Amino acid sequence: MKRINTHIKTIWIIPVLFIALSLFAEEPLSKPVMVSVKGGNFFMGSNEGSFRTTERVHEVTLRPFFISETPVTQELYTAVMSKNPSAFKKGADFPVESVSWFDAVLFCNALSVRTGLSPAYAIEGEKVTWNRESKGFRLPTEAEWEFAARGGLYGAQGGPLEKAFFAGGNAENSAAQDYCWYSQNSAKTTHPVKSKLPNQLGLYDMSGNVWEWCWDWHDDYPAGPVTDYAGAATGRKRIYRGGSWYNNLNLLRTTFRISEDPSFKANSLGFRIAQNG
Repeated sequence: MKRINTHIKTIWIIPVLFIALSLFAEEPLSKPVMVSVKGGNFFMGSNEGSFRTTERVHEVTLRPFFISETPVTQELYTAVMSKNPSAFKKGADFPVESVSWFDAVLFCNALSVRTGLSPAYAIEGEKVTWNRESKGFRLPTEAEWEFAARGGLYGAQGGPLEKAFFAGGNAENSAAQDYCWYSQNSAKTTHPVKSKLPNQLGLYDMSGNVWEWCWDWHDDYPAGPVTDYAGAATGRKRIYRGGSWYNNLNLLRTTFRISEDPSFKANSLGFRIAQNG
């Protein structure tokens, strides 16, 4: 009888232990949609009026890469980081904001680990080193961001820009209300991603909704042609791009540059992720 009772207890304990462990298992993760961007040459920057100095035109050659279809959402950020720092907590499909550059690179590494990829960044305190051969998730470079925002091979080809438009816009199509959330239509808040039209690559919210952190330190553009340029080796401020719900249309131009300390946070600032092609 003792042997029988012991056997019965063993059978009872195993399912209970399995159920208890399953409660601590990570929830399945919905991977972000990544859009393939073919490499190529383009003239980065613009010759537009007062911007021609800070946006000095220079030729850039890029390798293929992937970039996320939308900014990182509150749902994805929370699933990976177990917290939601956003000021506008209005729904899962709203872009995450109020994140620093450091928060963004930590997220990239955490997402890589969750999806079985080697992290792209080595992080030691505030020192972040990018392994450029890694397939892990990362921030786009400033050049990759602009190339993608302008439509890649479908929209960023040709001579130097004399006038820059928002992502998806051009001289014949200036209906910003159809593509962007900005000061004129946002009601002073963020909005769900993919609620406006995409650009030529099928990317949403490249202009407006939230600004997006890039990898690069802020510096003057190089004078001559460059390949896979990733900004200066050191600096004080990191670049972010794209404009937001708070800004007027002039700051939503695909070539407009702005930067801040990597610890900076704002309810108009989020990020989008990339991967090597």
